[in-house]
Amino acid sequence: MRISSFLNKKFLKSFFFPAHNRGKALPKGLIKLLKMKPGIWDLPELPELGSTLSNNGLIPKVQSSISKEVNTKRCFFGVNGASGLIQSGIISMANPGEYLIMPRNIHTSVIKICALQNIIPIFFDLEFSKETGHFKPITVSWFQKVFNNIDLSKNIAGVILVNPYYQGYSADLSPLINICHDHNLPVLVDEAHGTYFLFCEGFNLPKSAIKSNADLVIHSLHKSLNGLTQTAVLWYNGELIEENNLVKSINSLQTTSPNSLLISSCEESIKDWINKRNLCKYKKRITESKEIFKELTQKNIPLVETQDPLKIILNTSIFGIDGFSADKFFYKNGLIAELPEMMTLTFCLGFAKQKDFIYLFEKIWKKLLLETKRTHFLNPIKPPFKLVDSPEIPIGYAWRSKTKSIPLSKSIGKISGDIICPYPPGIPLIVPGERINKERIEWIENQSLYCKDLVNSYIRVLHT
Repeated sequence: MRISSFLNKKFLKSFFFPAHNRGKALPKGLIKLLKMKPGIWDLPELPELGSTLSNNGLIPKVQSSISKEVNTKRCFFGVNGASGLIQSGIISMANPGEYLIMPRNIHTSVIKICALQNIIPIFFDLEFSKETGHFKPITVSWFQKVFNNIDLSKNIAGVILVNPYYQGYSADLSPLINICHDHNLPVLVDEAHGTYFLFCEGFNLPKSAIKSNADLVIHSLHKSLNGLTQTAVLWYNGELIEENNLVKSINSLQTTSPNSLLISSCEESIKDWINKRNLCKYKKRITESKEIFKELTQKNIPLVETQDPLKIILNTSIFGIDGFSADKFFYKNGLIAELPEMMTLTFCLGFAKQKDFIYLFEKIWKKLLLETKRTHFLNPIKPPFKLVDSPEIPIGYAWRSKTKSIPLSKSIGKISGDIICPYPPGIPLIVPGERINKERIEWIENQSLYCKDLVNSYIRVLHT
């Protein structure tokens, strides 16, 4: 089968990213473009168009107009996903040899750019829920405790926060950002999963990082808006990051041949939400999502509530079923989820109307309970991280060192030269430069009972 043939594959229901639900919620302007003669939109950087970093042309004018609408200094479209713009933001904040404070649930793209740029991560742990196996949102008291345990005399260049998490957990960012700014530290927020919060103030949703005074905010326009995959936007604010550094950083990592269709998708998806009539339609979808959650819980289906109503999280562990087994079962029965984990299975409703979701979901869930072998007890182990920690040797050095591949089970006491990172959610379990201990192995082996990506894992370790 050709890839092009598979892309036309039909599922009963798709509850994975991108959030436009396989085209059903794409912006009208983008749909109109896609209906034109195939490929007519595939243009180079003509003078009239310009680029995301040029001074002249349509693209910089559109970016400037949207930035004014949102009340930021500047915004930059991206076609390398949120990952590319996160990496650009990081190298605009920190020089080689400097430190960045970041949570343990950081995306793997952050680790990779730290390794390439010799930036040293200062990781901080997060509170953990044994009921769900998820990290909890950061509280002010927890964050203050973190800062109290960091040696602030080090050459720390800034702080990275992830909000909301993949599953939709969200913290009140304003006091956390204030703590960072009190120490004259700029803040980059990976808000890839919370783009639509920006347009829904007063709708009982978390406040966007942009409204919470973050210096850099990166949004995924396909995960939490209705753009095409790979589209993203970086919003620039504040005084703590030099604009010229940011532009140079984006220019270093952005392709010199950006896809014009994806650039157009960035514009159309954002403007779709700025339009008041369309926003009313999307707010209706959000309200419907809240009703879906309510009706399912009334049917005694075990769901986990987070701050993102578009995420339906099934707590399969209550019935002794791991999320990976549940995911296979739902997939086989035509309902495709986004994120299986040991204790849960996450479905992303997206922005299209979900007419028969409740009926199908309940039907397959009941069938799963009847047909699936259950484990009496699922016991997630708390990640064995210190409150504050950095790799034992510089992450960039470990990344570039000569390594050998050995079974993970035999790596105790070795220094990692590798990233172990199942995807989704793309959160590293081990990073280069960390010394591997027994507790970390037991934790990963506990998860590998359910996640095939981790079964019989090998890891590259430094030669000693």
